[in-house]
Amino acid sequence: MKTLDRYILRQLISVTFLGVMSLTLLMLLGQLFKELHSLLVESGAPATIVIDFILQVIPFSLTFTVPWGFLTAVLLVYGRLAADNELTSMRMAGLSLWRLSAPAIGMGIVLSGLCYYINIEVAPKGKNAMSELVMKAAMDNPKNLLNAGQGATKLDGVQLYTEGKTEDRLLGVHIYPMAKDGGKADAFGMGGFSAAHAQSAVIGDFDIKTRILDLTLYNVTIEQQEDGGRIINQLTTSELPLQVHVPIRTHRKMKPNRFTNAEIADELEHWEKIRHTDPESLELYSKAAAQQSPFPCASNLWDAATSDSKFYHNNMNKKNERAFRTEGIQRASFACACIVFSLIGVPLAITARRRDTSTGFAIGIMVAALYFVALVFCETSRKSGGITPYIVLWIPNVLGIAFAVWQHAKAKYRG
Repeated sequence: MKTLDRYILRQLISVTFLGVMSLTLLMLLGQLFKELHSLLVESGAPATIVIDFILQVIPFSLTFTVPWGFLTAVLLVYGRLAADNELTSMRMAGLSLWRLSAPAIGMGIVLSGLCYYINIEVAPKGKNAMSELVMKAAMDNPKNLLNAGQGATKLDGVQLYTEGKTEDRLLGVHIYPMAKDGGKADAFGMGGFSAAHAQSAVIGDFDIKTRILDLTLYNVTIEQQEDGGRIINQLTTSELPLQVHVPIRTHRKMKPNRFTNAEIADELEHWEKIRHTDPESLELYSKAAAQQSPFPCASNLWDAATSDSKFYHNNMNKKNERAFRTEGIQRASFACACIVFSLIGVPLAITARRRDTSTGFAIGIMVAALYFVALVFCETSRKSGGITPYIVLWIPNVLGIAFAVWQHAKAKYRG
């Protein structure tokens, strides 16, 4: 039967390749339309960054397009075999429907292995690289962080809001100094004044080495407020220079879909080590180390430890920790889609054999959409504790296999 298997496999491989290419192109266009405005207009990124963005989107999109393209191929290939009565001839030769499904099932197993590798290594790196590209475009040109109607929260020590913008001039500027702990700070060095409102501001130079952005505020009102927010003092000036620091982000956002399986294991191990540390105590050690002149590097080490501890305590809460711990299960479950689709596709293709080939594509879209929706719905169980997420995440696959067995039984006498 090797000749028959090769005959079916050749068709499956060629149609799957075309399907994956087409679907990847559609997803790529969708992502570009979604991010292109923020990349080129809001962040002022060069057009070359779009090429890098495309290269990162393609691996990420394969997570969805490989199973989807394979299901479409199974439906089209076996649907054509059934429509041309080739399946009938094969079954008259004594071949069961399960035996005829063997090439699709074998290819589904191989593609599931490929999808698993993509899910645990390629897709997380692509997803993180996509977000880093957008962030890098803004950080390398921080003037584009100051957009009309948007709050600039990526500046160090201040939060800035702009009502309007014309080229390098900002209109209606509101600045609120913020301390590292999120409280108020005196960024102006003027005795506790805590806010500034300027009629306009001119964006000056940005020093890429020190990451200092120069602003010149015009017609400024500086306010001093009590803890309750009541204004107790005001100072007006026609012109006020201001320098803001644009920090480089040192921590990756704590989203499990941006970490490979190995990185997730490292993050959880690191979290276990520092979860009982006290950031405030570390900060005291950092201040004490700064006073020891013979060891100037000690202060930097304690500062790094304090920053690291605060970051994990603020971001690795119980909900996020559960998401990290169940991410590997979710990826393994999702990778089995090709196996499930290989089982479902053959009987569905026979059902639609007397219709035109576009029916196979339509059925593929519907089945894949239902499967993916079920996976997304089951993924919400990751918010709950205990063993529940580890079981629920496999339900779409179990239901899919049960549906496939039922469909094979119904299609036993079709051909």
